Amino acid sequence: MKKLIFTLLIATSTGLNAQIMVVNEIETESPENFSTMVTQWMTAIKTTLEIEDAKTYTFAEPGTKKIQFLQFHESLTDMVASRNRQDENQEKICNTLQSMDPLPEGAIDAFNDVTSFRESSVWEFMPELSTTPETWSVLSRAEKDEQFYRRIQYVNVKMNADGAYEDWNKKMNALDKKLGISYHIAIFKSVFGAKDADYMVMCIDTSQFDYFSNWEKRTEIREQSAEYKALVDELSLSQWSIISEFTWNRVLELTF
Repeated sequence: MKKLIFTLLIATSTGLNAQIMVVNEIETESPENFSTMVTQWMTAIKTTLEIEDAKTYTFAEPGTKKIQFLQFHESLTDMVASRNRQDENQEKICNTLQSMDPLPEGAIDAFNDVTSFRESSVWEFMPELSTTPETWSVLSRAEKDEQFYRRIQYVNVKMNADGAYEDWNKKMNALDKKLGISYHIAIFKSVFGAKDADYMVMCIDTSQFDYFSNWEKRTEIREQSAEYKALVDELSLSQWSIISEFTWNRVLELTF
């Protein structure tokens, strides 16, 4: 069924060449067991399929039992091809697993008992609404790995208001650039499975403390600008709203 859904997405989507992010939400009673199992499984996949970088990242949601398991693909076509390739090579992947060092006794049963898959959602990266094409791409791998914190906002937009929302973000980013403000923000548009959210806004920083400290500094600069105040006035008439916010902290060792 899931393969059929993703195949239909390919047929109906206009953003076939857009970068895609798949968010798998998982709930576990044992992060340690999850780490053991996912490392074994991803190692087997990468070894069998000769993948150097699976573009897969893991985030913990503090104060909850949730794990956010993110996978990036160059396009929807690439996403479906990747899933099909794994399905077609299941036997080889299992053979690789059997050749690896065995898991701790009872690890598989424990995983089935304490870990459950909650939901998946598919998102299209919107580079024209984001700062990361300029701010993130110039960082080294080590510098990127220092950016542990993600502030996640889910945005609901009223019918036919997508253009207004996107235009507002473009104007906000242009103003920030004019004011000398630089920070990492990535905006994604819902493709599938995002419940009531039409967009995801991801703000990236080194820690929660640094995020709010830097947010205060940005706000102080913005509030000196008449253009910013005009943009804020637009918000009072806006047809979109943030419906939920979350904190994700990257689990660096679970990068595949």
